[in-house]
Amino acid sequence: MWYQSPKTLTSVYFGSLVVAAASIHFSPALTSISTILMIISGLVFFFGEAFERRTLWFQAAFIGLMGLMFGIDCYSGTPISSAWSALQVMLPWFFIPIILVIPNNSNVASTRFFMALSLPLWWIAGASLLNYLRDWRFLSQMVLESKPLPLFSQVYHIEFSLLITAVLLGMTLFLPRLSNPKNRWIFMSLYGLLFISLHIISARTGLLGYWLGILIWILFQLRSKSKLFKVRPQYVLLGLVVLGALMIQIPSVKNRIRNTQEDLTALWSGGDLNHKSVGQRVEAWKATWGILENKQKAFLGVGSAQFESELLASYERQHTSLYISNRIGPHNQTLQWAATYGWPVALLAWGLFIAYLIKLLPWRLVLFVGVPIIAASMFESLAQRQAGILALLILWISVQAIEAKRGNCKKIS
Repeated sequence: MWYQSPKTLTSVYFGSLVVAAASIHFSPALTSISTILMIISGLVFFFGEAFERRTLWFQAAFIGLMGLMFGIDCYSGTPISSAWSALQVMLPWFFIPIILVIPNNSNVASTRFFMALSLPLWWIAGASLLNYLRDWRFLSQMVLESKPLPLFSQVYHIEFSLLITAVLLGMTLFLPRLSNPKNRWIFMSLYGLLFISLHIISARTGLLGYWLGILIWILFQLRSKSKLFKVRPQYVLLGLVVLGALMIQIPSVKNRIRNTQEDLTALWSGGDLNHKSVGQRVEAWKATWGILENKQKAFLGVGSAQFESELLASYERQHTSLYISNRIGPHNQTLQWAATYGWPVALLAWGLFIAYLIKLLPWRLVLFVGVPIIAASMFESLAQRQAGILALLILWISVQAIEAKRGNCKKIS
């Protein structure tokens, strides 16, 4: 083999992941190169050190899914080059089994790994927070009008919140393993900074994913009687109430809550849904569902080249009250796949994802990873943006690496 040891491949792999996570904010091309390196190192490791027939069959199924999507897209009239371009951004999704081979078979210095992932996020979030503090009245008003706060990043604000969520949930799972006092202080400082950033400048989609994951984590900690929870329940409850009260006093958080209330009120009372984030999503879901009312389109989709024009035509058929500038895409991954490639493909894509999740992880971690991802995918088309796919990979790789290290420690003991 061309490499000296599995340790070399592991270093290349995790180094590429860190580079991808850092470069996504300024160079999507560098992120793509780093992701390809992860896939290549996973392939070499799989065929050299960790061959497993079930993984091979899963990988073949994912590649078959990619070929099916490509074939349906071309059959729908999409040029070959355009059909391939539509799949390129989702490429890591189709290589999930190979990408997860190394985290499933290697030890990683988790403290340094999470520090490396969190520092670029905090660098950007910190600058964005300072910008918010400089003009907090105006920017808080933007939140009230469903406008994203400015970020010093090329990443869309929803995917930025999901990147923070993925790193925070991975750090949360690692909390019980922290032992070095110096590392603990740095680790918790970074965690606190990202937690504040998530709540002040990030999107509600990330907040939803984070708190669902935290709820699942807390329930399993209580069930296992973890040392983290050997305190009186009333103290825990009091701490959560105080934390919630403090967070609600932050202007952007307060306006985000108020904005959500106004969104839901306008939706239920039939008010103006323009500049209402939830209302625009509901209208987008209706328009996308309008495409799928045609049985042929529901089975084979309309193709990536025709999707936008079909969606706009469906908006017109629904007699939407949204301005043309507010007629957004589906913001729902299942509907996006179904309208583009048909319901069978959409269900197969999620089915393979969930099946491999169950194959790799125990149930508590299946819920910890799966519930936040699926919940976020209901409000954002995660696989249609490079940063969305990267957030999914970071969360799954982090959890898998921690679980593999825990399993190795048990075997040694």
